[in-house]
Amino acid sequence: MPVREGAVDSGGVAIHYLDWGGGGPPLVLVHATGFLAALWRPIAEQLSARFRVVAFDQRGHGDSDLPTGGYDFETYATDLQRVIEALGLERPIVVGHSSGATTAVVHAAARPGVISRAVLIEPILPRPEWGQAPPGGRSANSLAEGARKRRAVWPSAEELFQAYRERDTFRGWREDVLRIYAQEGTRPRDDGQVELKCPPEVEGKFFESVMLMDFWPLVARVACPSLVLWGAESHMRERLAEHVQEALPRARTVVVPETTHFLPQERPDEVARLIDEFLSD
Repeated sequence: MPVREGAVDSGGVAIHYLDWGGGGPPLVLVHATGFLAALWRPIAEQLSARFRVVAFDQRGHGDSDLPTGGYDFETYATDLQRVIEALGLERPIVVGHSSGATTAVVHAAARPGVISRAVLIEPILPRPEWGQAPPGGRSANSLAEGARKRRAVWPSAEELFQAYRERDTFRGWREDVLRIYAQEGTRPRDDGQVELKCPPEVEGKFFESVMLMDFWPLVARVACPSLVLWGAESHMRERLAEHVQEALPRARTVVVPETTHFLPQERPDEVARLIDEFLSD
């Protein structure tokens, strides 16, 4: 079945989505900061055998609009709700990765009963005692500064691909997933080069928005059945997994071997299998 695409209005901001169809229960995929809906393709194609799978580009990402404001998690959760409403997705399952998982937490806490189940993959949930930086980790401000320095313009998508495959962050990514990022995460310029669809400034704003609220009272209000996935080699797991388990004692937690914070890009088949297994109960 061909992938259908469209856009949903969220307060005057067009939110672009991909719809893989499928006749089963609705399942919405929410990507991480700097990524895009298309990056879910290997996982979406597997899950669409049993679910109606939809993924959307968060504001400022992919082919969604690039507004000047609204870069906070209450607004990201509202964008998610607009997608759910506009597409008539009744009691959807929501799968979020990184900041996308944070968006799912904020949505589930503010709108109990809308989401039937949640899959939280490496959720970004800073602890109050961290102050500006987790022990041994980078602060949201330093991540924002790094994002703003990211090279946005490349001679070609192929050159970006070749450069990224040598970087530590992307070294473990499955090759086809990294190619999706390089080819569909960029747009052509008039000068023949390509540029990232998510501008470095927007990526920086997303990182900064993580420090603007205390998420932990919200985590405790997530009442829907949940699966939490962590990368075995992720520093986020080392710092957060125990706290998330305490806040969500009924959640199922799985640590995926030989993966980092980017486990959906490194082992998409295994992530799809774990999601499918959780939703089969």
